[in-house]
Amino acid sequence: MSGKMPLFHTYIGIDYSGADKPDSRIKGLAVAVAREQQPFQLQSPPVSDTRLSEPVAAAKQALWSRRLVHQWLLRQLYTSRERMIVGLDYGLSYPLSQLERLGLSDWDAFLRWSHHTWQTSRLTMKQSKEQVSYVNSTDKRLVEREFIPSTKSVTDLDRVSGMQGAVSYSTHTGLPWIYRLRRWQRRGLKVHFWPYDGLIVPDDCHVITEAYPSLYRRRIQITPSYEQLSEHQRDAAYIADWLQARDRTCTLLPYLELATLSQQEQQLALLEGWVIGCL
Repeated sequence: MSGKMPLFHTYIGIDYSGADKPDSRIKGLAVAVAREQQPFQLQSPPVSDTRLSEPVAAAKQALWSRRLVHQWLLRQLYTSRERMIVGLDYGLSYPLSQLERLGLSDWDAFLRWSHHTWQTSRLTMKQSKEQVSYVNSTDKRLVEREFIPSTKSVTDLDRVSGMQGAVSYSTHTGLPWIYRLRRWQRRGLKVHFWPYDGLIVPDDCHVITEAYPSLYRRRIQITPSYEQLSEHQRDAAYIADWLQARDRTCTLLPYLELATLSQQEQQLALLEGWVIGCL
């Protein structure tokens, strides 16, 4: 990749939630899309073909479910003629200490284990927890310990949905869809899971990475367009806005190369993952 011109055409921010069921339309999910130099726009879920007579049900149609987010994103990745980068507001891997405890030595092994262990693509997080014998942990990954210590552990499953910083719920309800996207990648989907697939991104691939909205809020220009947004919509917009701003000034590449990290830290990032924007 060259840093002399923008790397991407489209920038997508997704604020996530582990609440309720996979098909429940909930307020905690939001998608923001920015294209080229145009301001971000909130993305609405696909319109249902079902005629709704109840006002409450009609209002729900404006909300996303986790399954709808996955289906929409998969469609974008397959049909877009321009490169996109997607920032997801949840963890995509475990701390090294927990991976070693589970005997998992690479990210694909982790995704397979997560897929077979946590049934959150069909159950609520609470229901899935009741079927799993897990060891709760407050351990953090390197990026969380050293760069964004305000974050909570992705493996702290004794937290509950709605509790401040309960990223563990978002993580465990988001990973099943990452597992599915990974399978589509093996069937030819041109997507690079950063940094797991390497720090060098092929020029013909879209990028999916982990993002942290609070990290970007202080680094972007907050415009009046944010005023009418909900908290979740703002978080999605922060991600899209920051990715767009960095790329349009040709300063995104260093955040992907992680050149300021030691070789050992880079190797750890390939397993634990990384939050884009941390150097």
